[in-house]
Amino acid sequence: MAEEKIEDSIDESIYEPPYVVKSGCLYEMVNVKDQVIPVKLADFVPVLVAEITRDDGTEQTKQFKVSAIYKSGIALPEVTVSAEEMQSMKWLLNRWGTYGAAQPKQNVLSKICHAILSTKTVVEFRTVYLQTGWKKINGEYVFLMPNAQRQIIVELQGKLKNYFYSSKYSKDDLIYLSAMLENSFAPQNVMLPLLAVTFLCPLNHFLKIAGYEPKFVTALIGKTGSRKSTLAAFFLSFFGKFSASDLPMSFHDTANSILSSVYYLKDVLTCIDDFHPSGMLH
Repeated sequence: MAEEKIEDSIDESIYEPPYVVKSGCLYEMVNVKDQVIPVKLADFVPVLVAEITRDDGTEQTKQFKVSAIYKSGIALPEVTVSAEEMQSMKWLLNRWGTYGAAQPKQNVLSKICHAILSTKTVVEFRTVYLQTGWKKINGEYVFLMPNAQRQIIVELQGKLKNYFYSSKYSKDDLIYLSAMLENSFAPQNVMLPLLAVTFLCPLNHFLKIAGYEPKFVTALIGKTGSRKSTLAAFFLSFFGKFSASDLPMSFHDTANSILSSVYYLKDVLTCIDDFHPSGMLH
């Protein structure tokens, strides 16, 4: 009898009222005829692990990371869902199958959602930035760039994942750069303008504020095999890891994808490779 009493005891430590855990399941405490009784909502105990804000520089969207334990003690796979998915709660069956089945009662899905958002345990709140470049965070300017070493999280998609800062530059790097410019595989009248454009990029934000935003592009023109792509990749490597075969964009991409990529690459150098003019152009 003692063991049965412990198993059926109500745990109020995981959720804010009126939700509780009983026998490894999620319950709601309901007032029925002046008596408060537990009513089962689901055969699992879901909790909110993290609330993630995704900031693309224009708008912010929310995601929620949820974990759960099934009544048998099985840990269900941790899932990350959008705010829209959280509101509909259709992801329970999509992600957890039969383990995610809710009780067949009115408004039960909205109550499970409310219970998750009422989690008492420690919830992580973090922001993921989807754009590079300067941004004011808590009153201070921060240069956003993917870097596993930093607390500020920046995520880029597709070929843009090659953008990252691996480490801080040292004085030795400047010495190597100076030597490279003197003994390079391209003439200085090509190298110096490219170097200037490369280090102009991070200044663009402040030049725009001052009303002096640079509005030009730099074109590398030459015959096939003249190492244009190699040269472009070399200077792009100040902002990540690139080679002539994996430049961020090319004219084989759609116009919309190029515009989208350029939007996310703020205050950094980028490149559109492999321009093939049509026979109508002169």
